[in-house]
Amino acid sequence: MMKKYLFKKAIVLGGSKGLGANIAKKLEELSIKEVVRCSSKDVDTSDLKSVENFCKKNPIVDIIVLNTGGPPNLKFNEITNELWIKYFNQLFLGYVNILSKIKVRKGGYIFNISTALIKEPSNNLMISTSIRIAFTSLLKSLTYEFCKKDISIISLAPGPFKTNRIKKLVNNIKKFEKNLPLQKIGNPDEIGNFVKYVILNKVKYISGSTIYFDGTTNKSFL
Repeated sequence: MMKKYLFKKAIVLGGSKGLGANIAKKLEELSIKEVVRCSSKDVDTSDLKSVENFCKKNPIVDIIVLNTGGPPNLKFNEITNELWIKYFNQLFLGYVNILSKIKVRKGGYIFNISTALIKEPSNNLMISTSIRIAFTSLLKSLTYEFCKKDISIISLAPGPFKTNRIKKLVNNIKKFEKNLPLQKIGNPDEIGNFVKYVILNKVKYISGSTIYFDGTTNKSFL
């Protein structure tokens, strides 16, 4: 008897490490025929030619997780035009090309891994927050188009989590944790399990939402 799959194909960008790897691991626990873990060697979203080739190799999916490494921690006057262009491509235009060229099947899911700082921007991570805010806004607009095909778009906005990214941004993790409201940084399993739950239970009514995983570090009310 042939195995019945929940979905045929899922793609996780940045799926070789960090939050992306954890999400991919959780998706592999589901009845999905193929889960593709992509690294920067498979697709570099800052390189539009690389994106074009990737889309040709993966024309149709059921689930796609938009995820990539974050820009450096720089002050405004330290950011060059070249850096603005590189990360605009990586965090915005590359994703736009993927969504326009890869078909998501009816009933599918698009997850965007953003940052909790889109609600309360940092004065150091300006490239990341400004471009991610713009892309999250675009996804909200696209929700109304994709919902006609029962395709859900969900943005996830993590705060500090146990990944290599936090090690690059924080010198003393233990001291940093003591100053957090929950006195600990996040466990990637929480995000991976959330994505798994949404797909397994075919949760649809949160499409268009941004879900914050920030451990109450964000003081914004809205």
